[in-house]
Amino acid sequence: MATIMQVCASPSWGGMEMHVGFLSTHLAKRGHHIIPVCYPGSPLDRDLQERGFMPLRLGVGGYFHPRGIYQLAHWLKTTAVDVVHSHYSRDLWTIVPALHLGRRVPLVLTKHIGTQKPKRDPLHRWIYRHVDHVVAISEVIRTNLLATHPLPAARVSIVHHGVDLHQFTPNAHVRSAVRQELGFTAAHLIFGIVARLQVSKGYIELLEAARQLAGELPHARYLLIGEASRGETGEAQMILDKIREWQLEKIVHPLGFRRDIPRLLDALDVFVFPSHAEAFGLVLIEAMAMAKPVISSNCDGVLDIVRDQETGLLTPPQNVAALVAALRRLAQHPAQRLAMGQQARAHVLKFFALEHTLEALEAVYDRVFHQQLESPKENLSCN
Repeated sequence: MATIMQVCASPSWGGMEMHVGFLSTHLAKRGHHIIPVCYPGSPLDRDLQERGFMPLRLGVGGYFHPRGIYQLAHWLKTTAVDVVHSHYSRDLWTIVPALHLGRRVPLVLTKHIGTQKPKRDPLHRWIYRHVDHVVAISEVIRTNLLATHPLPAARVSIVHHGVDLHQFTPNAHVRSAVRQELGFTAAHLIFGIVARLQVSKGYIELLEAARQLAGELPHARYLLIGEASRGETGEAQMILDKIREWQLEKIVHPLGFRRDIPRLLDALDVFVFPSHAEAFGLVLIEAMAMAKPVISSNCDGVLDIVRDQETGLLTPPQNVAALVAALRRLAQHPAQRLAMGQQARAHVLKFFALEHTLEALEAVYDRVFHQQLESPKENLSCN
């Protein structure tokens, strides 16, 4: 078993940060010694503590932090770390110099989001020369990495996020209880979205679709599960104001941030995810694991997950008419909803089980560790 330093000094809270705590927990369950490093006082800091970790705090907020570099170098000198795994590419500007000052340890980066500007200047070439392997969470991220970064294809691989199928398993009793808690009956048709309360997640399109279908589907209800991102409360409030402005209070129910996502997904009939752009879409595989048919935008990393007409329906981003048609179709065909939901769960079991993700990452760790043993002084070349 390996000692792995998981590093993410982001002060925000989103899919990337959530993944770090989740991954750390499940790698620890497999016997690895996990040393998490996070931004002090961040949501990830609190999450890691709740999970039973004692994270190291690295207060870096930009590209050059001498104190952070020396602090991390000291930790690496005094701790027998086998692999450093970074999740926030900005942290590389602290990690790579620290590895030079401290002890040379194999470095892995997981790229969670795409890059707009090319990173081929001399400084980025130096940084990425010292990244032993980069993990892309989807094909679109892998393609973006190779197009914008000084990386050979051999040092980039895809490892999809996985879902814990013990946690995300349909339960008829839970479904009934949660619907009752929320004030719904078996006659209600419940659509739901789980995402940060941002315009880019497609909330406005979903609310517009709900408004158009209100008379046609009087038994339909819409759950909005999520809260504002750090510094984006104004945007979130604008979305919530639309509910009142469009007189949707009786059919749209914003639940805010919730920790009981599996229970809430169980209560749904259809999961809706009209995001404008998505590197992967972890919540999609969570909903599919709960045997829910999904309606999603046909963009980016979603294409790695959803099989159109089989596990759900894909629609063009920001296309309200197409979203309305998809909602209407699944509302009118309960047998199709059931069949798609069953195929969705089977698809997740085959391709997105958590064990697949952990085994793939362990293979990456093992590869870079043994490469370092075989050529400890060799710097890998870049394109």
